[in-house]
Amino acid sequence: MRQARAADTIIGLAFVALGSGIIFVASGFRTLPGMVVGSGLFPTVTGAAMILFGLVMALEAARMARRFDPPGDSRATHEVGSDTPTEDTPPLFYRYTIAVTLALSALIVAMPVIGFLATGFAFTVFAVKLGGGSWIGAILFSAIAVVSLYFVFTQGLRVPLPRGPF
Repeated sequence: MRQARAADTIIGLAFVALGSGIIFVASGFRTLPGMVVGSGLFPTVTGAAMILFGLVMALEAARMARRFDPPGDSRATHEVGSDTPTEDTPPLFYRYTIAVTLALSALIVAMPVIGFLATGFAFTVFAVKLGGGSWIGAILFSAIAVVSLYFVFTQGLRVPLPRGPF
């Protein structure tokens, strides 16, 4: 369990560093003619989100380390009915993370060919179902989210999204 908390701390701090680098690079982007927003807006927002969530991840790992590792206790124990995790607690990484990573890879490859609306809808339905949502909820949420994002980007921000046959 300690290794997982150490990994969370390292990953969180790596996100803070990468987010800072993205903001630094994006600050040098020039505004393109005809754009409502500058070309550095999205990378800056992404970098800020990476910093925020990286800090949250690292601070949560530190908080959990203090909570489950009292001073002088070098082992993680688990008693029946206790909330204390054990060394053999399986990480959530395996199936969910691999499935989402593969789905994102497929999305990146398929989006230029099929288009944003169809691939975004399929990916969102997959992610909601993978997370335990119902079919009706997955379809409704996906339709609303994808169409909303499409109009925000194309109409509000005038950012073109990949078009496809669908």
